[in-house]
Amino acid sequence: MLIYALVFLLGTIVASFLNVVAQSLPVKQNWWSRRSCCKNCQAILTPRQLIPIFSYLGQRGRCLSCHSKIPPSYLLTEIIGGVLFVIPLLLLPNWDSLAIIQAWSFFALLLTVTLTDLYYRLIPNKILLIFGTLLFFLHLNVGAAIFGFGFFYATSKLGTLLFQKATIGGGDIKLYFVIGLVLPIQPLLISITISSTVALSYLLIFVKQKNTQIPFAPFIAIGAVVSYLTLIH
Repeated sequence: MLIYALVFLLGTIVASFLNVVAQSLPVKQNWWSRRSCCKNCQAILTPRQLIPIFSYLGQRGRCLSCHSKIPPSYLLTEIIGGVLFVIPLLLLPNWDSLAIIQAWSFFALLLTVTLTDLYYRLIPNKILLIFGTLLFFLHLNVGAAIFGFGFFYATSKLGTLLFQKATIGGGDIKLYFVIGLVLPIQPLLISITISSTVALSYLLIFVKQKNTQIPFAPFIAIGAVVSYLTLIH
């Protein structure tokens, strides 16, 4: 039981760090050495204020210096990171260390691009390159990667032809190349189906205005995670 608690804590720490990267890297801010601070008053956070989940709950979701509200998404991101890190331990047989590292890397990629897309409507090439290189060496599956890229590239061209405007972002297309390094073709197609279905459902239920653009990476991440968990189960 202790190992699960420690891995959950590790996942929350990684998720908290990835949240900083997602906020900083797309706007070319220093994310590797700058001190964490309150977004509102710029007060430097102490180590006690940087403990994932517990700091947020202990501070009741507010900065101790200026009492401004800390976005609940920070807490949610940390919880999701912890859960995603524990899941491979529950599903992978014999706790294969290489498979666990691959799963953590894959989930970290999906969480990061979800955050950057939510914050900036952007999937940075640097993030795709870093995680793509790592996943390339952890799980060589170039055929599915090329298929994923080609499928979405063709879909984007068809969408542009039909609607006379871009319907799929270039970052989404390149993201599916990286996802294809991990998911074989059949699970990749399943992930695309899930992502598209969830995205369409969201549009029909929650989006009232026509021509509203929504970040697609969160839906891609949902489909990819579900398909991956089905694959390793």
